[in-house]
Amino acid sequence: MYKVLVADDEKIGRKGVHFLLDQMEEELSIVEAKNGKEALHYIENNPIDILLTDIKMPFIDGIELIGEALKIQPHIKIAIFSGYSDFEYAKKALSLGVMEYILKPVNPEEFKSTIKKVIHQVDMDHQRSEQSQRHEEILKEHVLYNLVNGNNLKAIEKQLNGKPIEDYIAPYHSIILLEFPGTFFDQSPDIQEDFKKHIRIPFDYLNLNLSQSLFFFEEEDNEKLNAVAHEIYNMLQITYHTKGYLAISTKITSLEDIEGEVERLEDLLEGMYYHPHKHIYQGDGEEELDIKPYEDVEALTARVKHDIHVKDINAIKKDFENFYALYYSQNDYTNDYMKFLFSGMIKDIYQALSHTDEKMLDQMIVRFYRTTDFKAMKQIMDEFVDLLAKEFEKSESLSHSEVKDVIRYVYNHYNLDLGVESLANAVNLAPSYLSHIFKKETGENLGKFIKRVRMEKAKEMLETTHEKIVSIAVAVGYSNVSYFCQSFREYYGLSPQKYRSKGE
Repeated sequence: MYKVLVADDEKIGRKGVHFLLDQMEEELSIVEAKNGKEALHYIENNPIDILLTDIKMPFIDGIELIGEALKIQPHIKIAIFSGYSDFEYAKKALSLGVMEYILKPVNPEEFKSTIKKVIHQVDMDHQRSEQSQRHEEILKEHVLYNLVNGNNLKAIEKQLNGKPIEDYIAPYHSIILLEFPGTFFDQSPDIQEDFKKHIRIPFDYLNLNLSQSLFFFEEEDNEKLNAVAHEIYNMLQITYHTKGYLAISTKITSLEDIEGEVERLEDLLEGMYYHPHKHIYQGDGEEELDIKPYEDVEALTARVKHDIHVKDINAIKKDFENFYALYYSQNDYTNDYMKFLFSGMIKDIYQALSHTDEKMLDQMIVRFYRTTDFKAMKQIMDEFVDLLAKEFEKSESLSHSEVKDVIRYVYNHYNLDLGVESLANAVNLAPSYLSHIFKKETGENLGKFIKRVRMEKAKEMLETTHEKIVSIAVAVGYSNVSYFCQSFREYYGLSPQKYRSKGE
C-alpha cells in the first residue's frame, strides 16, 4: 500500500488526479489537501510515500511546500503539476530534488507513466532501506555474539572498521536468558516476531543455539522485567505449547559485564533440573522453594541417591537445601521423621566416601543418631556434604575422562540432534553435572561448544566443497536452513552465501 497526498487548490484538479490514481492497478491510499498549508499540516502528522502537488496555491505554494515536506520526511517522492507558463517554478522544484513533473492539462497516459516511475523510486528506496536495516541487524547480532563470548571491545570495534560499538547497540542494563532442556529454536523460525508482538518494552534479541536465546533491555526496573519473563513464558505455552525456563539478570553497568552475567544466568538455570516446576529465576540467585509436603519427599530422596552416584556436588547441596526447606515450612515434619530420611542417605554417602577416615565417619554417624534437635542434625548433614565435596575433588580424572568422551562424541556426531540431556545420557551423567564439569574442564559452555563445532565445520564445507547451502545445513545438524543461515550470520557476520562468494 502506497500513501499518496494530492495537493491542489482547484477541486476539479484534485478530483481528476484522484480519479486517475483510482484507475491504476497499484494499491494506493489517497488523501487530498486543498492548499499547501493543509498539505503541510498533514505531512507533519502522517507518514506518506508520494506527494503530488500543484505549484501555484494560496497560503503556501508548491515550492515552499516541497522544501518543508522534505525537511520533515526526506524520503518522500514528489511529482509536480505545472503548465507551460510555470516552467521557471518547475526548474526551482527540480533543484529541490523533484524528479518528475506533470504538465497541465493532465494527459492520462503520461500521468500513468509518471506515477509508475515515482512508485518505482519508492520501491527502490524501500528495498535499499530494508537492506540497510538488515545489514545493521546482522552487525548488531554479530556484536552481541562477540560480547556474550567475552571478546575484547577494541577487537570488536576493529571488526566494525573502527566504529564505536555504541553505534550498533544500546546501553543495556538487564538481560533475560531463555533456555529449553532440549532443542527448540530450529523448529520455530518466526519466534522472534512473536516475541516482538508480546514484549511491551524495547529489547534486542540474540539466539545463542538450538536451546538458548537472550533478550537485552535498557530497562532496569525489576518488576517490569519480571512481567516480561511471565509474558514470554505464557506466550510459549499458548502459541508453541511448550514451557521454557527464564532467568533475569541483576543490573548491568558495563558492556564488559555481559559475558559474566550470561554465565551466571546459565548457572542459575541449572535449577531446571532440580526444580522442573520452577520456570522463572531471579538473577540475585534467590529461589522460591515450592515443594509440596509428602508427595515430593520420595522423589527428592531418589534424587539425592542419583546425585551422589553421579558425583554432582552442586545438585546434592541443593537437594539438602530442599529438605531443610521442607522441615521449616511444614509443622508436621518431626525431628524423628527427618532423622529417618537422612539416615537412609548417610548409607549412600558412606559408600561414596571411599577415601575418608572410616573411624571419623563412624564417629559422625554416632553423633548423628544422638542428636535431639534439627539444628544439630543439619550441622552433621552439612559436614557429610562437605566431605563429599572434598571426595569428588579427588576424582577429577573421572570428570576429565567424561568430558573428553563428550568432546569426541560432538566432533563425531555434530549432525545429530545434540543437547545437554542427550549428551548426558550418552555418558550416564546428570545434565546439570555434565554442564558443570564441562564448563570447569574447558572454560566453555556446552551449548556454545556444540555451535562452535558446527559453525567451523560449515565454514570448512563452504570453503572446500560446492555443496548447496541447504545440504551443508543438514550436514552440520540444522534441519531448518533459515535457522542455519541466521546462526552462521551471528557467528561470522556474513551469510553462508556471502562468505562463500567472498572466498571465490
